[in-house]
Amino acid sequence: GKEGVRVRTAYARASERTGVPWRGRQYDRRDWAAADAINRALSAASACLNGICHCAIVSAGYSSALGFLHTGKMLSFVYDVADLYRVDVIVPVAFDATAEHAATGGGGSRERIVRTRCRDAFRESKLLERVVADIDDLMQVTEAEVDRAQTFVDGGDDAPGPLWDPETGETDGGV
Repeated sequence: GKEGVRVRTAYARASERTGVPWRGRQYDRRDWAAADAINRALSAASACLNGICHCAIVSAGYSSALGFLHTGKMLSFVYDVADLYRVDVIVPVAFDATAEHAATGGGGSRERIVRTRCRDAFRESKLLERVVADIDDLMQVTEAEVDRAQTFVDGGDDAPGPLWDPETGETDGGV
């Protein structure tokens, strides 16, 4: 409930700031063209944000289906993590791009403008780097645990041996 209020308030404020009319979050996945300009821009920006969050989650070794607030989907954790950045990152991008697109007569693809602006905002804010650090912080992962995991991945003393020896055909410690 509180998250919904926070996001709806952000939409209303962005609408006031940009002059883009806001009538609520309404879209139909099966009929993309039926949504108004701002809803299509928000959907495009959300897809970009979900993509970068999914990348961060998987690269850090977490399950994208973990989910705390969103549950029952293979991307539940992606949606949870994306919600941490939605208001600050993609809401302004979507509303600004929609306002600019309307002011310039609607030339070019609005969704392309949104995706390009998301890319720039993600790079400027170092979002990918922040997402991993924020997840580790939320999960209370310590630096020592990160270092130990990295040593394992990089082949420390406790790294597993080879599964197959091409010379002898035997597994290490096996038959």
